[in-house]
Amino acid sequence: MKSSVLMVFAAFLAGATLLAAPGLAQLGERPGTSVDTSLGFKDLTGLSIKTPRTRIVHTTQPLPPGGSMYFQVYDPFLAFKMGKDLTQREFRPRDGVFAAGISNFKGLLSDGETPAIIGNDQVSCGGCHALPYRDAGAGTNFAKKSGLGRNATHFFGSGIQEMLAWQIRQKMMQQIDTNRNNFVDLSELSSEHVYVSPAPRPAAKAIDFGSSGDADGDGQPDLNNIFRVWYVDAGGSVLPGATSLDDPGVGGYNFILEVFGWGEQRFNLNTTNRVFAWDPLVAHGGLEAHDPTTAYDPDNDGWSQVSNAGCQQSWIGHVPPDPGTELNSVGLSLDDPDGDGSIHEISEGDLDLMEWYMINSPRPAMGEQTAATAEGARVFNALGCAECHVHTWLIEAADPGNPDIHKRYNGDLRFFDLDVRYNDATARLEGSLTPLYTVDGDGRHFPNRSSFLVRGIGTDFRHHEMGPGFTDQQYDGGLVTAFRTGLLWGNGATGFPWGHDGKSMTLDDVIRRHGGEAQAARDAYVAAPEGRRAALIAYLMSHLLYPTDQVPTDVDGDGAISDHFVVAGEDTGVERFNPEWLFKVPGEIEGLVANPQGVLVRSDALVNVGEAYGLDLEYLLDSDLDGFADVQDECPLTTGYKDGCSS
Repeated sequence: MKSSVLMVFAAFLAGATLLAAPGLAQLGERPGTSVDTSLGFKDLTGLSIKTPRTRIVHTTQPLPPGGSMYFQVYDPFLAFKMGKDLTQREFRPRDGVFAAGISNFKGLLSDGETPAIIGNDQVSCGGCHALPYRDAGAGTNFAKKSGLGRNATHFFGSGIQEMLAWQIRQKMMQQIDTNRNNFVDLSELSSEHVYVSPAPRPAAKAIDFGSSGDADGDGQPDLNNIFRVWYVDAGGSVLPGATSLDDPGVGGYNFILEVFGWGEQRFNLNTTNRVFAWDPLVAHGGLEAHDPTTAYDPDNDGWSQVSNAGCQQSWIGHVPPDPGTELNSVGLSLDDPDGDGSIHEISEGDLDLMEWYMINSPRPAMGEQTAATAEGARVFNALGCAECHVHTWLIEAADPGNPDIHKRYNGDLRFFDLDVRYNDATARLEGSLTPLYTVDGDGRHFPNRSSFLVRGIGTDFRHHEMGPGFTDQQYDGGLVTAFRTGLLWGNGATGFPWGHDGKSMTLDDVIRRHGGEAQAARDAYVAAPEGRRAALIAYLMSHLLYPTDQVPTDVDGDGAISDHFVVAGEDTGVERFNPEWLFKVPGEIEGLVANPQGVLVRSDALVNVGEAYGLDLEYLLDSDLDGFADVQDECPLTTGYKDGCSS
């Protein structure tokens, strides 16, 4: 195995001259050590992407080795790192990026004529989500529906968001779906409002998510605008083209809570982490995903598959762009919707690992807590901010055997938790890594799916009418007035601007812009003494993001953070959350080397990339390094970047 790995990796390095040619180089792909002198590849920081682009093969069983489920079960931290690398990788023309030309328009607004969003403007998720760099950060303001744009939000803790969103639906259906057929019959429509308690405490005020009926007679369920609704017949099957409870043949409806993005009225967010991965890839990069996990719906009920990560998918409103109507002899989609010659640009396996990373993306941190932040927390509650920016939620433990289908909670699907907070003694952020999995005798990892109390998230997951200060006039003149409650965690480190439109340069300004349903809290803030307002801002600014693989962290569970953490016999410096130290085959750094000035420095480049990253595994091996694994390459020894054979 080792000789094959080294042969593959040597071929990767040997191709550096070609890869570094104008138009082909990738900042994020530098696997070399101090002795690798090929132009563009040396990175002794060890932070760059170390592996060539190879489409991951989707598998649903742990074996054979190298498929997506293998990594998730046998090497979960490697699966996490591979998924993260896919969010940071800078894709190239040979990968199919920007097939329709750079910075063109995508989609239409409600007038049916005006383009809605700028497309083909990024080669990487990290191009927008860049604060902090190389993480699931916030960042750039991009053009979408309005000249004011949309402010890219971070996706730290994105798995927790999706888990809570699905649990909210379950708890709502406990109240609505009286016959337990998993959709809302016309006979179950009611004007009674549906409430969900975020946490099992007397002080936790239940949240109103609207009612299942249609009291205003507009043909739409009176649920909060955050829900995506689709209409079904009396048997629960999707009625294509139905847009109202009053349409012929409608026997009821189904719904899912949309969790990602700011939201502009109904049906404008991504429903799951998986969709949140492939939708921007095609919108901003022209990279088309083939994903049966999302698209395949054998029962025609609007629900597609449960992903490898354990998350229910729905194809309603978001269908992957590459349908896979024609497959080649090894199962790759030949459809190529944009006609650029690049097939199967984003694979189902790629999305498995991107989703795995996003489900497990660490929570934001709490920064230094002072007398001012403590006072700010009290002010936050006293002014009524917590009415919408709900601090604490509970993920219920899994209960798959419950006789009530809507009480079969998924539990916490993550396999680890990273708790990062400020340490007064060391005057820095520090982390503590807690495994959330068990390992069987065969070395397979299984998430415990227990309960988890989520603190500091700061949202009620609802759309709210926000008044004139937040109203957006779109390109076509349409007005957007409702937005999802922004999450508070990470708020202090996203950097300005703030607000869905990025129009506020200070937190004070974005608070003063609140109106509509938040008018009373806004007025109370404006009327408060300056000192209380300053304390509130200090509290909000203490909700931080951080570079996840750089934060000093107790990863071995000994209760201390070593200044000389040894991995594979080498001193790696301060103990930190670097997933490479936790691989099945831990990464081995190069160690001390002389830099160009003759000074000894520690090289964090790995000398065992092939072994650590499993490049020789059966379902990952890519002998010709053209981006298609041998098991899904009709010409495994012929370089063909676009289709595996001829290009």
